[in-house]
Amino acid sequence: MDKVDIIVAGDCNIDLIFNNFNKLPGFGEEVLADHFDVVLGSSAGITAAHLARLGLKVAYIGAIGNDSLGEQFKAMLDNYGVYTDYLVIKENFKTGVTVVMSKGEERANITHAGAMANLRPDDIPDQLIKNSTHFHLSNPYVLPNFRNKLPEFFKNIKSLGTSTSLDPQWDVDEKWDTQLKDLVPHLDVFFPNETELELLLKGNNMSLQQLLNINNHTIANTLGSEGVRLINHKEIKTYNTYYNANPVDCIGAGDAFTAGYLTGLIEKLPHEQIIELACKNAALSTTVAGGAVSYDSRDDFNVKFNNSGLSDRKR
Repeated sequence: MDKVDIIVAGDCNIDLIFNNFNKLPGFGEEVLADHFDVVLGSSAGITAAHLARLGLKVAYIGAIGNDSLGEQFKAMLDNYGVYTDYLVIKENFKTGVTVVMSKGEERANITHAGAMANLRPDDIPDQLIKNSTHFHLSNPYVLPNFRNKLPEFFKNIKSLGTSTSLDPQWDVDEKWDTQLKDLVPHLDVFFPNETELELLLKGNNMSLQQLLNINNHTIANTLGSEGVRLINHKEIKTYNTYYNANPVDCIGAGDAFTAGYLTGLIEKLPHEQIIELACKNAALSTTVAGGAVSYDSRDDFNVKFNNSGLSDRKR
């Protein structure tokens, strides 16, 4: 294929979302949820969908099963304008699915990884990487063939002349032992949220200052409704975000932030405009359920945001 703006690789699942319930059920209990949606899931999938709707040429690489959920996942990405020819079908596995119980800014998930856990580094063609401006990986902790090889993997990506980013997501094994000192030098942008960064530092027996000493690039440390903290070897700066007092849910907000940030980065926008686009996209994502994208194009994004009532930053 022709040159693409970005490759997004990583997790790959459908989300079953339950909203508006009083409490999480214990074993032997049943509770009722007022709202239920079946939507595009996975951090990588949601990020790719936003990137495509913001106007970038996006190639997606993930593993699905040869089943109806896999067909549905592919159709959702196709509908958003994501290039899906590099999706890998794992014949003996089911497409991943996540049950999401969402309440305000918090959520509890249970996932069957299935096919996505069988994605391998050699499923990502070097030639495609060479034809891409940027490579982004999301949620390596559900990808057993990647999680212990991240420094080596990203070193190879960088050697092919492509800029890089990583969104770690939650460590499902709760080890948090990814070798940051070996990994971070091969990342142009690192996207942990506040809790993930804290646990990764603890798992590496490392302070934030020690991480800064080896980091010549950017850590975009999302803080939920409190904004985002940008960290590099020169400074730590916190930005306020846009605020939705009545969110449908906050499931895709971090991924929408990542997509907005990477769009601005690839388009070489001024730094303040990159943050502005990322924060606007994150806030707008909370006006719809799950990982759905509420706009059809960059122009429609501007219209939807201006009509959303999210114009004031939280103070």
